[in-house]
Amino acid sequence: MDPVFTLQWPEFLLANRLQSALPKSQGYSLLIPVSRQEKGFDLAVIRNRPNGTSRVATIQIKASRAYAQKPPKRTSAKRHRFETWFNRFDVPKEADFFLLFGLFAPDAGRTKKVGTHWYRDCTLLFTQQEMKKFMATCLTRGGKPDRMFGFGFDDERKVVQTRGDKDRRFKDYTKYLLSKRMALFKTALHD
Repeated sequence: MDPVFTLQWPEFLLANRLQSALPKSQGYSLLIPVSRQEKGFDLAVIRNRPNGTSRVATIQIKASRAYAQKPPKRTSAKRHRFETWFNRFDVPKEADFFLLFGLFAPDAGRTKKVGTHWYRDCTLLFTQQEMKKFMATCLTRGGKPDRMFGFGFDDERKVVQTRGDKDRRFKDYTKYLLSKRMALFKTALHD
């Protein structure tokens, strides 16, 4: 056992964001498993009801840094400023939600010192059913399961799938941004 409890940066950042959006004053609590080997989830959100019962939603976080892309040589080629790369994974039954986190520096050429607030992230939220469906359709051009998948974006306003799409349609996943789907947690915890 490690002598010190540590938390990965994506988990820490997203835990803080969820804690702000789901405040204790409204009956929400955020839990982090003490064991890093907890199977299937990284965070849990609890809503304590006035009648004494509780509802729980578990979350698994997958992280990638966002790789800066060089401009294409041909003007007809479309390349996004940033791309994430995730390893394909089996969708665990223990997680209700999945957060795909991509950390990026909006101005990588900046030479002045920056703080942690300067970095940004592109985080997508999937339910368990949505993640299962996504993984089932994550294929190579030949139709075999792709071992990786990824998303491309220029900024946080539009996110498209860049790898794992058999037909290379650049499917739009903007509506899956965490900022647009935060209400899903409240809905799940109020049923």
